Amino acid sequence: VLAGMIMFALSEAPAVLRGYGALVAEAPDELTVMAGFLPGPAGEPVIFVCPFYSGPDLDAGLPWMDRLRALGTPLVDQIGPMPYADALRMFDGGMVDGNHYLLRTRWLPALTDSTVDTLVDAARQVTSPFSALAVHHFHGAATRVRPADTAFGLRADHLMTEIIAVWAPGESAGPHQEWAERTSAALAPQALPGGYPNLLAPQETDRVRLAYGANWARLRHAKRRYDPRDLLHAVPTLPPSVHPE
Repeated sequence: VLAGMIMFALSEAPAVLRGYGALVAEAPDELTVMAGFLPGPAGEPVIFVCPFYSGPDLDAGLPWMDRLRALGTPLVDQIGPMPYADALRMFDGGMVDGNHYLLRTRWLPALTDSTVDTLVDAARQVTSPFSALAVHHFHGAATRVRPADTAFGLRADHLMTEIIAVWAPGESAGPHQEWAERTSAALAPQALPGGYPNLLAPQETDRVRLAYGANWARLRHAKRRYDPRDLLHAVPTLPPSVHPE
């Protein structure tokens, strides 16, 4: 896989995100690109794009890497071939044992000017040097699976925004939780129904139903049939069988 990380200053974020949205709208199946905001060297947020190009001819991905670099003036530019397993581990270092984490998620059909402004404002108002925002690109072969063939309910091109509030042990949770909830609420008017099921909160039952779409009733039937005593409850986004329909 041809992959890596390109980072830009926060001041360039509006232009970078708008260019990113236009680029992923025409990306081939071989290319997926994450974007978002991570803590910079001094704890200040920087905007990143993280491309993954996979296929038999990695050189075909090079022009796409050049287009990503041209979105701004890179502070970091580390792109190259790497084993797939290494690409999957790229963000492991950001998870620190002992820190507290709160995740919120919104599905976006596209990056509009309004959603770009919301994400940039959230980055500027971030309450912790550990917190982050990530935009995941869903397209290609995954969108050509019939919704009824799996549990996953959204089989259309979209962007999944991950709002990751992180704070250190001993800190008050309130400001960080409020930042995540405020960002999620600001994105909601332009979001698609539901959200990424594994990241929805246990109390977000209505959004869970919307996330699974037409598959909800079938999943509930399977839950009642195969787990009538609710032994399998580690994933809170499929409520126990005793919950009302």
